[in-house]
Amino acid sequence: MVSKKDKTAAVGSQNRTVTPNEAKAALAHCLQLQRPLMMWGAPGIGKSDIVKQVAEEQKRQVIDIRLPLWEPTDIKGIPYYNSKENNMVWAPPAELPTDAESTAVIFLDELNSAAPAVQAAAYQLILNRRVGQYHLPEGVAIVAAGNRDADKGVTYRMPAPLANRFVHIELRVDYEDWMQWATLNRVHPDVVGYVTFAKQDLYDFDPKGS
Repeated sequence: MVSKKDKTAAVGSQNRTVTPNEAKAALAHCLQLQRPLMMWGAPGIGKSDIVKQVAEEQKRQVIDIRLPLWEPTDIKGIPYYNSKENNMVWAPPAELPTDAESTAVIFLDELNSAAPAVQAAAYQLILNRRVGQYHLPEGVAIVAAGNRDADKGVTYRMPAPLANRFVHIELRVDYEDWMQWATLNRVHPDVVGYVTFAKQDLYDFDPKGS
């Protein structure tokens, strides 16, 4: 019998591994379905760029939130006294959309690098699409990204109830996808030529390196 602790530890280790183009297709599909998606991958592999590219193609605004820099109150907002109603209300953070017609993408970058208390606050926003008195507009979508434990970055174990809210994919490097991107973005021929000659140098991040 697998313990709850073991199941939680496995989160992020059994994700579907995809190329950048496959990640874009999966993300586009999840945005249309309003399904939160969690993209795992090594540092500098292009997770943020993929989110921005897909959002631009769908003409959506990206609200980029670096979650490790936030406190739990940054998500729920700050309480203040409403003298007209004689009660305490919450002022939501300015980063979160309030326009009922908004189709923005809230990008929770480095989600699993945020402190557990911040992840707990984000859980309510992701699960219920609300936190405190704030409600996400109906057209707003949520995407998150983070590094894997094997990348040796600052990470915290993601609670299983939070992880279960996401569709999980893991991004891997793919030369053919990079070549397509390099051609469209007019990367210098010398760079393209070198990477074609030494494909192993397209991405050589070593988490064990000094």
